[in-house]
Amino acid sequence: MKREMKFAMPSVKERMKASMGAKGAKTANGVAALATAAVVAVKYPYAFFASGFEVPTVNSQNLSQKFSDPNQIMGIVVGLALWICQMVGVGMFIWGIYGYVTARKDGEAEAMNGALGKLISGAVLIGMKGVLKMLGIVS
Repeated sequence: MKREMKFAMPSVKERMKASMGAKGAKTANGVAALATAAVVAVKYPYAFFASGFEVPTVNSQNLSQKFSDPNQIMGIVVGLALWICQMVGVGMFIWGIYGYVTARKDGEAEAMNGALGKLISGAVLIGMKGVLKMLGIVS
């Protein structure tokens, strides 16, 4: 007697339903992102349209006063670099939290270690300005 093995193949209707569910979820995520951006733009218009649409003018007198002293130039550059470090640190910290949570959910030890590295690096970048102030390197 010959045995027949039957595999349960999903029907065309089931495959279409799964495909439409994935497309619907993708569309819903896009609509939610667009709605969030619109709400933020309406609630905080100064963040999106701070300078308006006119071309800004440069006050050359003020510019020459600010950049005549090399210490002021160095202060501006170092301050800008520390601010960029803090912003990158915030991004790394948030990405590290997300990576750790998803790796923990999946049970991947290597991914958890990488996420913890991002978390720690982000915390260091965020706190760098405070540490440099405590050491007296920057004021």
